[in-house]
Amino acid sequence: MDGFCPVLTQKHEHDSKTDNRKAIVKSLNFDPNKLAYPKQVHSSKVISVNKPGIIEETDGVISINKEIVLSIQVADCVPLFLGDKVSGYFGLVHSGWRGTANNISRRAVKRMKEVGSNVNNIKGMIGPAINQCCFEVGPEVSDQFDNSFSIAGKGDRQMLDLKSVIKHQLIDSGVKSENIIIDDDCTSCREDLYYSYRRDGKKSGRMIAIAGWR
Repeated sequence: MDGFCPVLTQKHEHDSKTDNRKAIVKSLNFDPNKLAYPKQVHSSKVISVNKPGIIEETDGVISINKEIVLSIQVADCVPLFLGDKVSGYFGLVHSGWRGTANNISRRAVKRMKEVGSNVNNIKGMIGPAINQCCFEVGPEVSDQFDNSFSIAGKGDRQMLDLKSVIKHQLIDSGVKSENIIIDDDCTSCREDLYYSYRRDGKKSGRMIAIAGWR
C-alpha cells in the first residue's frame, strides 16, 4: 500500500520482557509521541482512535488521523493490518481465536466504512501467526467455526486455519480478494524468528505490530 507501513518485529529485534514500543516506533522513523495502542483482552471490540494514548480493553483500533501510529502485541494471534490509501484511514487488529470467532475483522471493516472508507479501497494484510499445521484445538473452539476451516487432529481435536477464517470474514465484509495479502509464516514453526505462546507457554515474549503512514 503506497505510503502505508505495516511492520511486525521479529524476536531478535526487541527485549521481550519490556513493552518498549516507543523505542521501536522511533527506530522505524515514526513519531513515538503519536503512538496509540490497546490494552488487549481477546475481545471483539474495535475503537476509533484519533489521538495518542492507551485504549482500555479493546483489541482493534482504527484511525482517520494519518499522524497517529497504531500498535498491538501478538505471539501466535493474527495481526491484521487494514489500510485505505484513498481516504488515508487505517486500522490494526489483534485477532486470536476468540476475536476471530466473534468477527472482530468484520467489525473493523464496518467501523472503517462508518467513518467514510469505501470498502473497494480497503486493503488487508494478515501477518505472521500460528498456522493450521500447529494450531490444534478442542471441540469447544473448533465448534465455533465452520468445519471447512479445520482438518482432523488427534482424537476429537481439530487443526484450525485462523488465517483463512479471517480472509473469509474480510471478503464477506466486502473487501476484494485481490486486496488481501496473507503472510505464510507460522510463528510456532519459526522459532528462529518469532515468539509463540503455543510453543513456549507463559515464558513466551511478544512481537510488536506497528502501522502508520509515511
